[in-house]
Amino acid sequence: MQLSDNTVSVLKNFSSINPNLVFREGNKVKTISVAKNILATATIAETIPKEFGVYDLNEFLSVVGLFEDPNLSFTDSSVKITDGHQSVNYYFSALENLTTPSKDITMPKSEIEFTLTEADLNKLRKAAATLGVAEVLVCGEQDGSEITIKVSDTKNATSNTFELNIAGDVVRPANSFQMVFNIGNFKFAPGDYRASLSSKLISNFKNTNGNIEYWVALEKSSVFNA
Repeated sequence: MQLSDNTVSVLKNFSSINPNLVFREGNKVKTISVAKNILATATIAETIPKEFGVYDLNEFLSVVGLFEDPNLSFTDSSVKITDGHQSVNYYFSALENLTTPSKDITMPKSEIEFTLTEADLNKLRKAAATLGVAEVLVCGEQDGSEITIKVSDTKNATSNTFELNIAGDVVRPANSFQMVFNIGNFKFAPGDYRASLSSKLISNFKNTNGNIEYWVALEKSSVFNA
């Protein structure tokens, strides 16, 4: 089996959420952060032939990257990575030592929906780094039609604030709301995302290409006026 460039990119992204990973049989990979506030799933081109665990995903990918055209073959305890006359026997980790999702998330009703482009996401990250703040606020005014995304610090009344207005294909309630994220949880792979936010303090960000999605917990300081 060979790993496509897209799969390697997905796995590198997953390693930023959790350094270890349990591969399951089939063509889906899942990971969850140690704090259990980020869950991600992706559909890949390859079919994984067996269940196995990797303790250090970055190390595993670096080993694969040692080869120009690596081929992976599996035994009960390891994966053999070969390329011509070169090979590495990479041993699996015990699954009980790894953090892995125990079940899928059933997304509750989402009252707020909008599209977050890759360009807008990059603006939010840059603004947060420039202003030295960590909160992303998804806001709506009473009887408004737009959604405003702010980068700010809700604990500081004089915090400098970056604002980004989101229009177009927006779903939102008539009442006001301020849904709060930690931008450190926006560990999304490059791309545009359809965002769905629930008053139950859970959100879903689905890549518009359809192959990868994330569930991210909102902060308890969020305010939703039903």
